[in-house]
Amino acid sequence: MTQESCTPKRRVGPYCRAISRGAIGEINGRSPEGKFLRRCEAELVAHVGGLPTFAQALIIRRATRAMLQLEKLDSKLASGNWTDHDARTYGGLSNTLRLCLRELGLRPSAPKPMSPLADHFSRPP
Repeated sequence: MTQESCTPKRRVGPYCRAISRGAIGEINGRSPEGKFLRRCEAELVAHVGGLPTFAQALIIRRATRAMLQLEKLDSKLASGNWTDHDARTYGGLSNTLRLCLRELGLRPSAPKPMSPLADHFSRPP
């Protein structure tokens, strides 16, 4: 048996240094976390037109890391293992993500027009 097959699989949690440092190569691209990061990054790159500037690429990287940490914290909340520190961290990461997306030009969508039937029923009698 080789040493590689004996090494335990490293778990990535909400406070993992691999996420917070953002070091290249820290998160395996084949892992669920790596796939999540690649998918989110691809969607944000498509949102900015396919060829982000250097500044946009930095913001996209920061946003995807924040989204991964938020996903990990969501899992921790679902398991019932939530602390006050987690709540504060969640709030800070949510704000970071909101600001990153705002900088990338993500705006709320316009409300959909109501159908004639819905418009009829929404009027007071």
